[in-house]
Amino acid sequence: MLSKHVYKQLSAYCHGELSSEEAQRVAEHLRGCERCRKEHEEIKLGIFFAQQLTRLPAPASLWDEIETALNQQPTPASWRLKFPRLAFAFAWPRLATAVAVLLVLSVGSVWFYLRLSRPAWDVEMIEGYAQVGSQRIGENGKLAVGQWLKTGDDSRARLSVGEIGHVELAPNTRLRLDESRSDDHRVTLERGTMYATIDAPPRAFSVATPSAVAVDLGCAYTLEVDESGAGLLSVTFGWVAFEVEGRESFIPRFAECHTRPGSGPGTPYYKEASASFKVALSKLDFQKLSAAEREAALTTVLSEARKEDAFTLWHLLTRTSGGERERVYDRLAALVPPPSGVTRDGVLQGDRPMLDRWWDELGLDTASWWRMWKGPWPPQTK
Repeated sequence: MLSKHVYKQLSAYCHGELSSEEAQRVAEHLRGCERCRKEHEEIKLGIFFAQQLTRLPAPASLWDEIETALNQQPTPASWRLKFPRLAFAFAWPRLATAVAVLLVLSVGSVWFYLRLSRPAWDVEMIEGYAQVGSQRIGENGKLAVGQWLKTGDDSRARLSVGEIGHVELAPNTRLRLDESRSDDHRVTLERGTMYATIDAPPRAFSVATPSAVAVDLGCAYTLEVDESGAGLLSVTFGWVAFEVEGRESFIPRFAECHTRPGSGPGTPYYKEASASFKVALSKLDFQKLSAAEREAALTTVLSEARKEDAFTLWHLLTRTSGGERERVYDRLAALVPPPSGVTRDGVLQGDRPMLDRWWDELGLDTASWWRMWKGPWPPQTK
């Protein structure tokens, strides 16, 4: 049976003013008392609105008028007649506060309605327990927009992504639901590991990490983020785009791609590529190298590249310049000759249509990729 309600302690609980034992007691009560949980949510909403209010400084000239009024000590009626500006000045802060409160409440009500209108995700615990905000989930629960979910040391959770798929979270994972609409599902993975299986049109599901955004193109993949914010995306089916500030990596099935804070996504590669190929590629992507070290790393990548690694070299064309780009072009041309109309000069100058046409020759199910990313296949020409 539940202990008595904790209404009187909820304000202090929300402000962190209770002792650890009292806070634990209130938290345990909230898990089993729907009535107190609703009261708790209302108090949290009120705190949120109060935090949006800003203080308005009084005009500097107001204080001179206050001193004059106090010295003359007029009667209430004469005070209002003699100092109409001062009377207004006294009334203005209250009026401004009232207007501000009404405005915040109006905006907050709309915000709260919109938030509630976006469906929450179902959370099913595979093992152990998870925490949504300050609430512990034992078997099943809900994750609303704006809420964080955290799994424990030995916990695994399964989340429904609307009606388009699901996400599984490994132990010690922290994830926030940012958006939940039929055509736009977004989360933030702060740390940990998630496994996503999505069957939906391109860009219906995306995951923000500290260094890049994974954009689903109809696929299954694993995304890991460590404590430093570095990430690794591995695709098991379909395609995923990894992007940030115009830098894009397209990752097909059986390939993976690293990302680092301050650098963004690196160059994708197939998992079965040689160890020396992957190490050298990582150096080019994320390390500050001397000219000699960079030349050695690029030499390793080019010499170890197989025909299957042509898509990696294709990405490198846009991430190198000068003599390095020429070397990448020559090796890629030897593995997969450029199609008619794609010239060496054009590619070296970064001609995008030529790069896209060369991509078509790489044998990566280009038609499917093009449909997912750009539209109808073959490309429509005017």
